[in-house]
Amino acid sequence: MKKTIGHLRANAIAYLALFVALGGTGYAAVSIPAGSVGTRQLRNGAVTAGKLDGRSITGYVAFWAKVYTTGRVLASSAPAKTSGWSGLGGNISFRGELPNGCFPVAAIGAPVVSNGYVSTVDSSSASGRTGISLNLGGNTLNGQRQPLSVNVAEICP
Repeated sequence: MKKTIGHLRANAIAYLALFVALGGTGYAAVSIPAGSVGTRQLRNGAVTAGKLDGRSITGYVAFWAKVYTTGRVLASSAPAKTSGWSGLGGNISFRGELPNGCFPVAAIGAPVVSNGYVSTVDSSSASGRTGISLNLGGNTLNGQRQPLSVNVAEICP
């Protein structure tokens, strides 16, 4: 019993702070209605670039697509289609204009092959552009070039 009383005396301030903090959290949980703070409460333009830490958000993905070896779009952020696709490259176009100042990136998709690579990726800086052109290479099996699947994204700083 003496140990318990000694412990309570030594830590009285810590316990008081704990109960005050828990009481404030409990009050907020009960008094603020569920869903009262969310996307709808943020007005357009409320969160600006100046309010964000530049080290935490450095860019965003404007468009992305996963393209199978046959040129079929398996998944994409916006409706996408391929043209001139040979499994060794082609064009990927998206519904909507790609933002200016952005750049494309591409990577060989699954299955990952040790000697497959993306040799060129192009999305010109002209306004009104809606697509990305790319060439794939390096994947050979018994001296024959093999088609590759690819993941493509348009990154905006």
